Amino acid sequence: MSSSVSSLPAEVVLDPSEASRRNIASWAVTAACLIAFMGVGVVDPILPDIGHRLGATPTQVELLFTTYLGVMAVMTLFAGNIGARLGRKRVALIGLALIALFATACGLSGSIPALAAFRGGWGLGSALFTPTALVLLLALIGHAEKAIMRYEAAIGLGMSMGPLLGGVLGAHSWRFPFFGAATLMLLALASVAAFVKVPESKDPPRPVSDVFRAYTRPAFLAVGLTGLLYYFGFFLLLGYTPLFLHLGTLNLGLMFFGWGILLGLGSTGLAQVLLRRIPASRVVMGALAGLTVIFALLGFAPFAVGVKVGLVVLSGVLFGLMNATLTTLSVEVSHMPRPTATSAYNFLRWLGAAAAPVSSGLIAEHLGGKVPYGFGAGAVALGMVITALAAGQIDAARSSDPHVH
Repeated sequence: MSSSVSSLPAEVVLDPSEASRRNIASWAVTAACLIAFMGVGVVDPILPDIGHRLGATPTQVELLFTTYLGVMAVMTLFAGNIGARLGRKRVALIGLALIALFATACGLSGSIPALAAFRGGWGLGSALFTPTALVLLLALIGHAEKAIMRYEAAIGLGMSMGPLLGGVLGAHSWRFPFFGAATLMLLALASVAAFVKVPESKDPPRPVSDVFRAYTRPAFLAVGLTGLLYYFGFFLLLGYTPLFLHLGTLNLGLMFFGWGILLGLGSTGLAQVLLRRIPASRVVMGALAGLTVIFALLGFAPFAVGVKVGLVVLSGVLFGLMNATLTTLSVEVSHMPRPTATSAYNFLRWLGAAAAPVSSGLIAEHLGGKVPYGFGAGAVALGMVITALAAGQIDAARSSDPHVH
């Protein structure tokens, strides 16, 4: 999407009817994002139950995350071009329809291989919808920071409500959360279809090589690699913790509900305040330092389960802060068309995310249940080192972006 579409200049004043239309459309996309990200966390509370009822090992259960995230990582490389060819709104609708279809298929399946395959299809729908939704919000809101904060707030609320939905419905059957997610996706599809009208980009589709060219920019590459390592830690916590803490389905849902609420708060209010007062690189380094400590305590401190539940919930603030800050930096330091920058960043972050669940299962089976958290601590600590080495370039690139502030 061209910069004229994706970032409306502040001095342009829309007539009241157009401003109202854009506002309604932006909230429709926001609601759809919230519902889409409920689908990420809806599986969390039912992972132990699925493993028990289908006779699966922790590594096999974690395939439900890995196939979902792996497909997302690969397909985000092509999402920008697909949107340019078919239209952003159409691609968003296709993505939501695919999520609803494959969520229903998950609820009807009876084996881990089938569930993993259908979760991959769910990841395809998410890969089409989620980056397209951010581009739509950038176009409709016209201010990068506000659009990203709105997007991250929707992610946070979705991540909190998904496990709660999974916990409540999963207490009756592990299949019900999938059917509930499918129903909500259809509501999101109807909302976007009815209310979203946005000018389409006149830019021609760009070759996939443009995505990889973004990595030649040192500041962007540092942000992308930090995102890869950080999201390894993020999805290690999200995917492995339900198997580690041995809580009931509803209690897992409540724990991640609290975590998601703080995720949303960290990605909106706290991120806005800090990014306006402190260089973004310092925000990233501080948050990653805190997460390194939390991972180490979760894995190796002799705390009671209740204390570790509290640590998981509190980590939501730092995870939310990191989500918003890295997404903001990915847009502002690339100095490339927004769809290209979004695809390049999403490829790296979902690649790191896809590696976390199945590798944590393998590590736990061969090295012990605590050890995955050591790998999580190491990953986020390495991300902190990369950011520290590139801090000057990151902050300089952000300050030179014409759309900042």
